[in-house]
Parts: sequence; structure tokens; C-alpha cells
Amino acid sequence: MALNWWKALLVLNAAAQAFVVPARKPTRLKQRATELKEPPQKTTEEEEQNDRPAEQNDRRGRSVVSKRAGHYLEDDLAGPPPNAATLLARAFKGEFDERFRSQQQPSEAEAACDALQLSNAAIWQRERSRTQVEAPWVVKVPYYVLCYGLDYLFDGRPIARFWFLETVARMPYFAYISLIHLYESLGLWRRSSEAKRVHFSQEWNEYHHLLVMENLGGDRLWRDRFLAQHAAILYYWILVALWFFSPSVAYGFSELIEAHAVDTYSEFLDANEERLKAIPAPKIARDYWVGPENRALFEEFHVNPPRTELACDTLYDVFCNVRDDEMEHVCVAAACATPGAKVKPRGGDASVSIAIATAVTVAALAFQKYFGGEEALDTVLGSSSEEGLFSLLKLLFPFLF
Repeated sequence: MALNWWKALLVLNAAAQAFVVPARKPTRLKQRATELKEPPQKTTEEEEQNDRPAEQNDRRGRSVVSKRAGHYLEDDLAGPPPNAATLLARAFKGEFDERFRSQQQPSEAEAACDALQLSNAAIWQRERSRTQVEAPWVVKVPYYVLCYGLDYLFDGRPIARFWFLETVARMPYFAYISLIHLYESLGLWRRSSEAKRVHFSQEWNEYHHLLVMENLGGDRLWRDRFLAQHAAILYYWILVALWFFSPSVAYGFSELIEAHAVDTYSEFLDANEERLKAIPAPKIARDYWVGPENRALFEEFHVNPPRTELACDTLYDVFCNVRDDEMEHVCVAAACATPGAKVKPRGGDASVSIAIATAVTVAALAFQKYFGGEEALDTVLGSSSEEGLFSLLKLLFPFLF
């Protein structure tokens, strides 16, 4: 029976490939450079991979997910994915081969992370000592089942536990965006439309948490990947059902999970501070928290004022940032569950404020140049006009001076 099912899948895949118009295969950067008789230029990421030890670059024997090792793409190809049958067959073959392949030795960084410790009892003690999140029994029961299951399955393996948590943690935002969009399409509710942007930026944040845990080897074991991926699908549909029953209850469930994550990461940081400070931060972490590309999305899910000048030099800095992000997710979930509260992204308001402030400042500088001296400018901008923003604008608008 299983063999016939596999044959049927291959036949469907062949039929799909026959009826789909063949797409032009994009030319790789190295092939294009060869045709132009020019040496290929290595990207920054390729140079960094060449500087790593061989065991860190060798990601064979890992799942389709972990082959990225904390990066966005597996290669330089672009375009849409293949059809579902091809993807399923590829994923099944990769996981099937991995299931019966001997386990590879962890890299040096992964071995250092394997020595990190986390006490389940200390997490629960920390959780009982703080203010409890109020939730009905229909939420509390699955919450305790999930938490005690994590304690049992990942005891003594904190990085694998974090990878599982971050895999599952993305599901609420997929569910909320889908259902808000459904309500809008049916004409039932449109007042939460701006919350979609907030939830997308939250998912983008959790996605980078997941990439960090991948980079640290959290998904090395086949059983962890199998459990996390199936638990994520189940969690998605649980949240969909909860949302149909009561969106506030669904947000309350998310608040419980995120608050538990804050307690878990806080205990992890306290128990491994010295060891974490001795391990450098992965590149994907520096790109997200320090690089400018993700700054706008990072600010959009903040209910509190966004954090600035984030440190990201060691793993201790990375997990501090992860913990603080989870605390912000707690605040967002609490705000979304509050009747009458309007949750909207901060990006738009911040952009308008910056534009207004810049316009007023430039007008003041023009006033100073054409109608008065430094005294007139101080009247408009204040006595500290020669510092901070005023000095910056002198560089940006030299024609006013």
C-alpha cells in the first residue's frame, strides 16, 4: 500500500512537470562570470564561510531547514518554488536519508552550546514569583501540557528547546493575519487591519530567533525536527479554533506562551552568563539587531519605545535581545486582547514625526540665516542648538550656513 502511494506521488509529479510551462533556469553568478571571462566575486557571506572551520561549513546530513544554517537562502537562485509534489518528495527523501544516517560530530560552536545549562525547576520558580497572566482553563490546560512536555523532552538540551519554541512561536502570527484577512474579505471586521503589519513584523522577529537557533545547532536531531514541524501545524489550527471562539482568548494564549519564554530566557542568561559571553554572536544575529535593513520592521511591533543601540557581540547579547523581544511580544498580546485598545505599527507615526521635526528644524535654520543670528536660532531651537541634531543638520544642509 505504501509503495503504491509512493508511485502515485511520482506519477502526479511527472504529470505536473509535463503540463507546467518550463521556466528558464536563472544563470548562477559563477556561470555568468565564466561567460564574461571574469573571476567571480565572492560575497561577504561566502568569505565568512571560507574563514570558518570545515566542520562548521559542512551541513550535509542535516534537514532541508537546517542546511541554511541560519541564512535566508541556500544558494544564489531566485524565483518561485517548485510544485508541491516536488517539494514534498525532496523533503521526504532528505528526511528519510537523514533518519538512517549516522550522526555527525557537532562543530566547535555547537559543542560549546551543548555545555550550556537550564533548570526546569528554576524556570517554574521564576514564573511563580512574577505577576500571573490571567486566562481561562480552556487556555491554561493546553499551556501546562505544552510546558511540561517541553521540560520532559528537552531536559538538559536548552538550544534544542529554544529551536522548538521558536518554530512554534511563529504560528500565532500566521493564524492572526489569516483570520483578520478572512474577516476583511467577508466584510465582517476591518478595524484590525493595521494589526496585520504588527503581526507580520512579529513573525519576522521570531523568524530571526529561529535562524539564530538553527545556527547554534538546535535542529540537529531528526526527532526534534519531526516533532517541532508537526506541533507547529497543530498549534496553528488550535489558534484558529480559539480565534473563532474568542480572539481575546487566542491572544491570551499567546501572552501565556511569550511570558513563559521570557522566564525561560531570563533563567538561561543567569545560569550561563560567563559561558555565553565567551561565544561570539552569529552573523545572522548581527545582521538583524545591528544592521539597518531590518530596523523598520523591528520597530513596528513595539508597544513600548523601541530599543536603540543594541549590543550584539556575544551570545549573551544575542539572548538578551531575544528575551527583550519576547517581553515586547507579551505586551503586544496583552494590548491585542484588551477591549477598546487600538494596536497599530509604530513605523508610520515615527516617520511622520521625523518628517515634521526635520521640516521645522530646516525652517529654523533658514530663519537663522536670513533673519537673525545665533540668538534668533536659539529662540526657536533652544539653547543647545549647537549640539546633537543641529550639528548633524549642519553636515546634511551646508548650503544654509
